[in-house]
Amino acid sequence: MNKIKIRKPIVLLLIPILAITVLLILLGFVFQKSEDEKQQGLTPIFDVSANGTIAYVAYDKGKAGIYLKHAEETFDNPVLQLDTEQSILDIVFKPDGSSLAFVSANKDVQSDMESSVHLLSLVTLTSEKLFTDLALLTELAFDPQNEDMLFYLRAGTFENYSPIASAHPHEFDLFSYRISNQSRQQFTELSKYSMRSLKISPDGKMAYVQMPDDAHVETAEDTFEMKQKVFQIPLDAPDDLSVVSNNDWEKDIYDFVIMPDRHSMIFQSVSQTGSEGIYEYELFYYDWNNGEEKQLTYLKQHTSHPMISPQNGKVYFMVDKQFGKRKADYQLYQMDADGENLESIPFNLEKH
Repeated sequence: MNKIKIRKPIVLLLIPILAITVLLILLGFVFQKSEDEKQQGLTPIFDVSANGTIAYVAYDKGKAGIYLKHAEETFDNPVLQLDTEQSILDIVFKPDGSSLAFVSANKDVQSDMESSVHLLSLVTLTSEKLFTDLALLTELAFDPQNEDMLFYLRAGTFENYSPIASAHPHEFDLFSYRISNQSRQQFTELSKYSMRSLKISPDGKMAYVQMPDDAHVETAEDTFEMKQKVFQIPLDAPDDLSVVSNNDWEKDIYDFVIMPDRHSMIFQSVSQTGSEGIYEYELFYYDWNNGEEKQLTYLKQHTSHPMISPQNGKVYFMVDKQFGKRKADYQLYQMDADGENLESIPFNLEKH
C-alpha cells in the first residue's frame, strides 16, 4: 500500500489554521447569546399606585423583572424577576396599593400559549399564582370598588390572519376572576380581532376597551374602512355596548384612559407622518358630552399607555424615542391633564 506523504510546510500551515478555528468555535460558545438574553431595558408596561409609587417592567440580560420607583427613589433590584424564557404581559396595582397582579407567559407564544396570573405582595415580596389559562391574557384591571374582582382580556388564538401579516393574538373577550372563591366569568362573546386598553369605571359598573368598530362590516372592502374606537361595556348588561369615542374621528384610536369625570378621555392616535415616512403618535383629549377635542402632546415620536395617577391627577405615558427603528427606547413622561407642565421621569437604568 502506498503511503501518502504530507509535506512538512503544509502541516505547519494547517496547524495554526486549525487552532484558530477551534478557538473561534470555543469563543462562539462562550459569548453567544440567545435572542431572549439580548433583551435589555425599559418596556412600556407600568402602573401607578394610589400613593404615587410607579411599578414598571424592565429586562436585565433577557430576564423580565418588576421594579419600583417612589418619589425620587428608584430601586436598583427587581422585587420580582422571571427566567429568560418568560415574559410579563401586564401589571396592575390593587386599589389599596398593597399588592400587584401580573401576567406571565412563555416568550415563544406560538409553541406555548399558556398564561398565568399572579399576585405579588409588596409587603412580603412573595407572589402566589392565582390561576393559569391555555390562552394569552394580555391585560388586567381591578374593580376599584371590589379588590376581590380582577378583570382581564383573553385572546383565544395567536396566529396570522393573512399570509402577509405577522402573528398576533386574536379572538378577544372580556373576563373576570374572583380571587376569594377562584371563580371566573365571561362577559362578552365577541371573539374580537383585537381588544386592548382595558379600564374599569370608578364605580365598578362599566368596562372600557379599544377594539375595531366592525358592526357594519360585510365585505373585504368594508374592512379597510373600519376604525379602531373606544367602547363602553355595562357589566350588568354586556350586550349593550356602545362607542364613546368620537365617531367623526377619521383615524384609529389606540391606547386611552377615561378621565375621573367619566365623560371625557385622553387617547393615542396618529397625528401626522414624519419626514422619514414614520407615523407620529400623540395624545389627544375628547369630551363626549360637549364634543370638545384638542391635541395634548407635540413630541413627534410615539406616545402610548396614558394613565391617570390616583394621587395627583397627573397623566403618565410612555414615549418610544426610537419608534420605527430596530430597538425601542422607552421613556416615561408626566403632564397635567390639559397637556401643560410636561416632564420626563428619570430612571436608574444602568443595570436594566
